[in-house]
Amino acid sequence: MIIDDFKKRKDSNGIIHLPDVDQSLEKIFSAYLKNSKKNYNDDEVKLLPYASQRNPHKSEWEMRIKSFLRFRDYLSKKNKGLNILDVGCGNGWLIGQLAKELDHEYFGIDIVKTELEKAARLFNRENIHFIYGDISTSSLPSDTFNIIILNSSLSYFKDLEKLLKELLFISKTYGEVHILDTPFYNNNELMYNKNKSLKYFTSIGLPEMTSHYFHHTMDEFRYFRYELLFNPDSYKNKLTNYFFGKDSPFPWILVTR
Repeated sequence: MIIDDFKKRKDSNGIIHLPDVDQSLEKIFSAYLKNSKKNYNDDEVKLLPYASQRNPHKSEWEMRIKSFLRFRDYLSKKNKGLNILDVGCGNGWLIGQLAKELDHEYFGIDIVKTELEKAARLFNRENIHFIYGDISTSSLPSDTFNIIILNSSLSYFKDLEKLLKELLFISKTYGEVHILDTPFYNNNELMYNKNKSLKYFTSIGLPEMTSHYFHHTMDEFRYFRYELLFNPDSYKNKLTNYFFGKDSPFPWILVTR
């Protein structure tokens, strides 16, 4: 299946459908977005990452602005016309914003159809394509994407090694996988943070989400070629954070073949 044929498979809402989406999983994630107040309305989505004063997660978004600007600047130095995939794209804000300034072909994949329909409506451009599918079970064209992004979505995948192997398979020879705004833990922190997540999910009425949220460690990258493009723990970044306000506490990780 070549990429041009793939793009032609859109339904009346502008969504490309892949088979085998787990409806029960989609239902849980839809409930999570609602209960955590992350199912933003159209006006809010169009602002992101510059959240409004009404946004209940404004402080989080203020840090994510810096991650976004770093990545946008990085991408601006690339050649035009790349195929870019956003895994777990949700409402599509990231590729929607990138497409305003950078001339590439953008794809976003997610399992929550209502969020994708919102994304397709708000970011209706010829070079943006939204896919209703589960990257874990659906096959995307191999040797296709120059850049693959996991933007605050890796924690919803249990098997990091399996996921990265799949993403590298569908990437081009010199393709890149970028992991942004994602927490990683030391082994001695895992139990504490798992309990913390359980308390949070229970507080919003969804304790079952603990079965779909995973706490990864940097050790899981040991079989991959990777580098930190942003390290929040470096002396320079700690100093910058101290003098110029909060930055993301999470690393920006680049994985290549």
